[in-house]
Amino acid sequence: MLEIGVCDDDHLLLWEMEKYLLELGCETGRSLEVTTYADGDEIVKAVMKGKRFDIIYIDIEMPGLNGMTAAKMIRELDRTVQIVFVTCHESYMKEAFMAAPIGFLVKPVSKDEFTGTFNYILKMIGAEDQYYRFRYDRSDYKVLLKEVIYFESKGRMTEIVCESGRYRLYKNLEAIEEELRGQKMRFVRTHKSYLVSYWRISRFSADIVELMDGICLPVSRSRKKEVEVNLYEAMEWCHV
Repeated sequence: MLEIGVCDDDHLLLWEMEKYLLELGCETGRSLEVTTYADGDEIVKAVMKGKRFDIIYIDIEMPGLNGMTAAKMIRELDRTVQIVFVTCHESYMKEAFMAAPIGFLVKPVSKDEFTGTFNYILKMIGAEDQYYRFRYDRSDYKVLLKEVIYFESKGRMTEIVCESGRYRLYKNLEAIEEELRGQKMRFVRTHKSYLVSYWRISRFSADIVELMDGICLPVSRSRKKEVEVNLYEAMEWCHV
């Protein structure tokens, strides 16, 4: 699912962009969750509280906290969100590059232009890094799958071990394993308690997988054959 934020003090345009997005979601077969905001302060507060968007459309000229300032604040909190500025004046473009936007839409926004920008972003998102998104302690998170070393089950909780640290979520490994099926970053279930990144495995033996950093994780006897098959399939799939 793509999380999209739309921020504009023009309620008619806000409604129009939300309508465009929902139509594009149906046309492209993508599941979208669109959240609208009437001013920059609202969307910044949402991001500060842990909300993570894939795309944000934001009007530059708004009373109170304008879109330019809001986007710069959001960029400090989230380096991966794709930001599209909506503006009446192209003269803002030079200043706007401080917030690293992916595009501009000039008012009045035509559906053709909106569609072209949206499709371009979809291609960019598809070509770039993939994320695992989850919710914990009433906040939304996303972690780069390429930075995930393994998932470890700990009772009712699962711990995500990454290069940058550890995260927790209330979800079992079976559900996580199902969510990750078909991703470019492949994960192998070695044990009832471990779901390991294929790319991190340097050696596999009868009862362990050794990771690139020297960490050894157990392989269940009952899963040995399954691990062999999954590693082979992952190797074939990842080199297609």
